[in-house]
Amino acid sequence: MLRLAGAALLTAGAWALGFGAAAQLRRRAAALRAMEGALELAERELSFRLTPIPELLEGLSQRSRPPASAFFARCLAGLDRLGEQTLGQIWDEALSSCPTDLRQEDRDILSELGQVLGRYDGEGQRKAVAQTERRLAHQLEAAEEERDRLGRVYQALGLTAGGFFAILLA
Repeated sequence: MLRLAGAALLTAGAWALGFGAAAQLRRRAAALRAMEGALELAERELSFRLTPIPELLEGLSQRSRPPASAFFARCLAGLDRLGEQTLGQIWDEALSSCPTDLRQEDRDILSELGQVLGRYDGEGQRKAVAQTERRLAHQLEAAEEERDRLGRVYQALGLTAGGFFAILLA
């Protein structure tokens, strides 16, 4: 009876690892989609209204989807240190402290945008946001392809490994 319970727990644990890995791929794609949507909104705001950065960050924190909304809220909260730090530093701190499932290359793309915002005229900022949005769209496309391709593999591998270990222990 104890062996059977151990085999069931081992199978469930391996299954959970496989499904957890697949869920992480889904969360990365969702985070990229949210950031891309927020940057599209930012581009429109900069193109048509020339919105100042504090007002832009406030609007993005309210109108974008999580986890992008949490990121922009942290940027907005960090603006009180703007004299001591640059906007790029505040942006990078928010990017590193915000719990998203973005990979380092995704964070690097967003970090480059943070170094441009607030330093150039409205058109320069709009172009930087548009370029970042395009780069994130490529990352999103790759993430969705990886999610579709590897998500099922991780799930099946977790279930298979659990079954293998259960048979091995039984």
